[in-house]
Amino acid sequence: MIVTGFLLFLIQWSVFPFLFSAQWQPDLWLTVMVMSTLIYDKKTVFIWAVAGGIIQDLTSGSSVGFHLFSYLVIASLFYWGGRRRFNRHWYVSCIAVMAGTLLGQIIFAIVAAISGEWVSVPAYIAFKCAPLMLVNGLAAICLHRILWSIRIEGDPQW
Repeated sequence: MIVTGFLLFLIQWSVFPFLFSAQWQPDLWLTVMVMSTLIYDKKTVFIWAVAGGIIQDLTSGSSVGFHLFSYLVIASLFYWGGRRRFNRHWYVSCIAVMAGTLLGQIIFAIVAAISGEWVSVPAYIAFKCAPLMLVNGLAAICLHRILWSIRIEGDPQW
């Protein structure tokens, strides 16, 4: 899990800025966190949510706690309602990540509006949320087989 997190950090902040514009850059932390709600146990899900939220807050330059709060809300909702029978299919991962992205962007818009920023919700969803949903959904398709093949080992016996 530590190696996966380190690779996500490197790809998200070292590789993707050169490949994508800011609007079309996938949020791998959100993608992996939402997909982990379908795959792993509650402890692992919330470790991904907290680690991803803190790292995103520190590296993105936004207010501290902005990503952490939204990731914890998304992880709670998806863990509570996301563990169903057919969650091993790639399209379930894709739809879950797209729904998690939409929910995260709605939370961002609400927090921004509460903090005093003027937010046009239709424009925000059309120009910020829709492209992010698309690229995160594509990232989920690419990461689906990789994340399902990672095995979490139990506690060490020594």
